[in-house]
Amino acid sequence: MKKIVLAVMLMMPLAMMAQDLKIAYINSQELIASMPEYEQALKKLEDMNLTYNQEGKKLQEEFQKKYTDYAASQDTLDNAIKKYKEAELQRLQQSIEEFTQNAETNLKKTQQELYAPIIEKANKAIKQVGDENGFTYIIDTVSGQVVPYIGASAINALPLVKAKLNLK
Repeated sequence: MKKIVLAVMLMMPLAMMAQDLKIAYINSQELIASMPEYEQALKKLEDMNLTYNQEGKKLQEEFQKKYTDYAASQDTLDNAIKKYKEAELQRLQQSIEEFTQNAETNLKKTQQELYAPIIEKANKAIKQVGDENGFTYIIDTVSGQVVPYIGASAINALPLVKAKLNLK
């Protein structure tokens, strides 16, 4: 019996602390996707990707034309010319591969540069809403580190953060 009373007395402070917890949740991807800066960044990335695709297509067409010309005339070419054209095709193919790798690298770098201030702004607004509303935690339901369990008494901070950013 003494053990039960002792256990209850030890658990009472924990129960009182749990009552002071104010937990909210947010879907950070939904928040970021609703920000106008995100739409602008997405448009820039799409335009950049389109430009790279068009240039890559031109390079492929040039390679295909030179290869077709080479294939049609290879039986009649002198060995020196034949070797030169083969080397030219190899250089062009390498150039295409380098261009593709550089384009992918540039797109990723640009994406990180464009998204960083957007994420920073969203995180700042989330922190402000948490401070203003006295939340103990705001759990991001998108994060792979948190199990997205949302209790019935949890508060969705997304509308509050959107209001803070003047978003719809």
